[in-house]
Amino acid sequence: MPPLDATKYIMRLSEAINAHQPQTTASRPLFDECLMALDKVGIRTDYDLLLQSDVLDQTPAKLHRHIRTLRMAVLEHFASPGRTAADLLSATEPLVAIQSGIDPLDALLNGGIVCGQIVELCSKEAAINTQLTIEYATAHLTSSRSSSARVIMLLSGPLVLWQVEQSLSRRLKGHSKPDRLRLFRQAMERLLVVDCRELESLLSFLYQYADTRVVGADDANGQFSDLLVIDSIRPLIIDAMQQPTGGHVAVHAVKTVLHEITSAMRELPVAVLVTNGVSQRSSQLEPDRRPNGHQYLRHSQPSLGPSWGLVSHVHIYIYPELLPVNDDDDTFNADPKASGNFIAVVLKSPYTNAGQTRILRQLHP
Repeated sequence: MPPLDATKYIMRLSEAINAHQPQTTASRPLFDECLMALDKVGIRTDYDLLLQSDVLDQTPAKLHRHIRTLRMAVLEHFASPGRTAADLLSATEPLVAIQSGIDPLDALLNGGIVCGQIVELCSKEAAINTQLTIEYATAHLTSSRSSSARVIMLLSGPLVLWQVEQSLSRRLKGHSKPDRLRLFRQAMERLLVVDCRELESLLSFLYQYADTRVVGADDANGQFSDLLVIDSIRPLIIDAMQQPTGGHVAVHAVKTVLHEITSAMRELPVAVLVTNGVSQRSSQLEPDRRPNGHQYLRHSQPSLGPSWGLVSHVHIYIYPELLPVNDDDDTFNADPKASGNFIAVVLKSPYTNAGQTRILRQLHP
């Protein structure tokens, strides 16, 4: 999370607090004194200030009035103002899912990715995750439903842009050449690539996005316009997890801001697509279970531990189809070239039973 002196809504209070500074004093501004006093007791972010209830017992009495002001601002920032059920129903009625065009995968997502959802694709193969996120991104960019549709891709490299170009070319090949060039340019102009190589840069972007995003004129009908893609989350958080308690703080920070931008309480929440690796709770498999069955996957979970498992609303695990080497034994071949197919299975979903599976014949429409 950004420090207090880099948090916009906190910095807006500096002028009001400094206005209480005695005219005759040449000491440090009151606002700066408050930040220094808070830093001395370990309060460096707005979240720290929210959690530490005994802050007044540990700071100078002359600053209590102003620290209360800062704390109230934090409480108001994190509090939800609430919306009526009628407003929420009206806002969600016109929503249309983003479909990748890979029908089995879209079916597992109950039609696709919709506004207000955080969908997590998990695989041991990073290339699988990246390819599928690109398909959802280009599907959104070429959708005829909204000319304001945008995709924001985080952690993307030059190779990803080439893959986006290839995917767009496949989706637009049915158009005439002039239309194809025009639609391709329009799609690329609505693709924003953000290079976030550290957790701090990711959080800074997400906080800024949450604070500044406004509803555009084309979004008056309530349809979302943005798909936010984070590919891949694991390298950013894994370093923080090596620090004492750092992993939990990092996960909570990402969870808080992602849930904020996807909240139904916002006028226009977004759809978020995250990719992650897979870890095993146990390496022991029951001998009578076939690897392609759901029971084989019951020890699987997204990387980054149980606390990260609470961040996304939907987890889909994708892995190569395993084929028996011989018809008479239980030896399996994990080489995806053996079948060319992949299996997608639901690990967590609010609308699909865990264990639902689909075979993906290919990773593009």
